[in-house]
Amino acid sequence: MNFKNPVIGKLYDYLSRKSREAYRDELLISNVVLNKQDTRAKVLETYLAGETPLQVSFLLVVRKTILYLVKNLIGLVLCLITALLHRLSGQKFFVKEGEDCVMIDTFLLIDRVLDEDDFSDSYFPGLSEYLLEKKIEYVYILKGFRSNHFLQLFRVFRILKKSYAPVLTQFQVLNLVDYLDVLRFIFLYPFSIFRFTRKLGSTYEDKIIYGGLWNALDGVAFESYMRYLFAKRLVAIKFGKIKCISWYENHVADKNFYRGLRTRPGKARIIGANLGVRPYSIMNQVPDEQEIPFNVVPDKILFCGPGYCVDLGLVDVGIGPALRCKHLFNIDPLPSAGEIILVALPYHDYLVRHILEIICEVDWPKPVKVKFHPTMNWRKYECMIPRRLSITSESVQKLLSQAYMVVGEGTGVLVEAASLGIPAINISKSNSFSHDYLPEIGKGIIWDHTEEVEEVKKVVTQFEKILDKHPERLKEEGVRLRAFCFAEPTDELIGQAFELE
Repeated sequence: MNFKNPVIGKLYDYLSRKSREAYRDELLISNVVLNKQDTRAKVLETYLAGETPLQVSFLLVVRKTILYLVKNLIGLVLCLITALLHRLSGQKFFVKEGEDCVMIDTFLLIDRVLDEDDFSDSYFPGLSEYLLEKKIEYVYILKGFRSNHFLQLFRVFRILKKSYAPVLTQFQVLNLVDYLDVLRFIFLYPFSIFRFTRKLGSTYEDKIIYGGLWNALDGVAFESYMRYLFAKRLVAIKFGKIKCISWYENHVADKNFYRGLRTRPGKARIIGANLGVRPYSIMNQVPDEQEIPFNVVPDKILFCGPGYCVDLGLVDVGIGPALRCKHLFNIDPLPSAGEIILVALPYHDYLVRHILEIICEVDWPKPVKVKFHPTMNWRKYECMIPRRLSITSESVQKLLSQAYMVVGEGTGVLVEAASLGIPAINISKSNSFSHDYLPEIGKGIIWDHTEEVEEVKKVVTQFEKILDKHPERLKEEGVRLRAFCFAEPTDELIGQAFELE
């Protein structure tokens, strides 16, 4: 597999070989390290830096195993309480027996549902309206119910019921036998890790993955296996043919879900929709054809633009509608008349702190608005933000329509800004790993890379001159970049890409 950085490609190929060995044990399909995902174990970061792998002691193994059991058993209890709350809420989807159905596999954003007192899909906006217009039966298959605030979850279930949204959750279809199976998984999974690690050799890569597997063991693993059991129940329900349109980032939960759908051959066709801006350095979002025999790869994979498309010989690949970025085709900002500097922060704490330290040292030509990643608590950084900077919760679409420049790192907002002709400044931290979102198109014209305060000041001055004297150059580069990264979500493309015509 080709990556910009050949070292990442080498690690990808190694993990691909190891996952093919590991997946003979179905429990290891739930392992995030073997799935090439970013984890707290920092396998990729360690490998790129050539650092010494984690030394695994007997005490570390014991401690991680105990933590794993405590977290996962508590997690299962919380899941059972959530299932009880779901039943009490009365939320339910009624299956039309024998009728074909489109399943939209998407994320539930709990805070958004509570704030709006309604359910709307943030990942496939506009798709339900298209299906209703074409009179195609559909149901939302939601993921992301993890919360320790049971009152909030109960409110979410009641809102889902009140909204009359067609939603089918795992809590409706899983039964006691399934939860006992999850309990079996929790106790057997560490033994699967132990058996696999014993087979590893003494190469640098083997030592990296050995340390990573034990270091990451103490995460919650049963939830992805539960997705397998959920999908297995879905194909047993008396639907007709199923077309699953799934938000696809190739996580372990995705793999298990697809594997479950295939327990009834020919019942479901799976379209994996990787329709978001993705980094060019993230491994798990690059599909691995070598995993096809394990039934964990979609039948068809869609990307939101030609710049993200991966050539796969054994899987149907295409360009899908950039539904989440429809605003890029509906607004035509005038950056030279922009009113704000937008700072879009990532979800890595060390990068957030670095960016905040730098932007406080720059004399910006416009008022600065700081937008935190939705997973971050901005109050944690309140003491780092001077009064002349304001924090905003406004939508990205609204903020981009006002932007003079956009600053950030590790976020697709930079790509969106540049595609609209708005200058983007990528601030990274020297000698620290971060994912690279921006393509080479427009570098030095519409976006640039910086690390230190003086570099940022220099680039700001450079962009001010272009905005003043040659704003048409920015627009031209933006059009090129947008065509490279995004496909306009027209009805024609929606129907063709999702096979709904």
